Amino acid sequence: MQKPDGIFELFNVVRDFYEHGIDEHPWVFFLVIVIFSDIAVGVLRAWAAHELSSTKFRKGAISHTVMIVFVVIFYPFANFMNLTSIVDTFIFSMIAAYVSSILASLSALGVEIPYIDKYVKKNIDKEKFFLEEEKENNDND
Repeated sequence: MQKPDGIFELFNVVRDFYEHGIDEHPWVFFLVIVIFSDIAVGVLRAWAAHELSSTKFRKGAISHTVMIVFVVIFYPFANFMNLTSIVDTFIFSMIAAYVSSILASLSALGVEIPYIDKYVKKNIDKEKFFLEEEKENNDND
């Protein structure tokens, strides 16, 4: 049997990675789970605030899908070229960004995690959070 070449060899790299190599790289799967969680919590946040819009949903779904496809297809090539440490840095930063988004959405839904919300709001992502303390301070003014 002839070994595939050209575009089919590229498909082979991705197929071989997901057949054998994914067990050594669970953060790829974890990033996909975090992205789907962000989509679910974001939809719940929009639904609870009565801001559910097909335009926002479409834009968010497309951007999240592009991120998933990019990571799922590019990571096997990075592994093939021994560049996983560089791509792992990107994946960890994206996990942090998506977790921050999930925390902000949960905070908007009224589910606040006592110390983590304040730390993330003060030090990492100041613009997505609107904590209860700020609401009380605005009400008192």
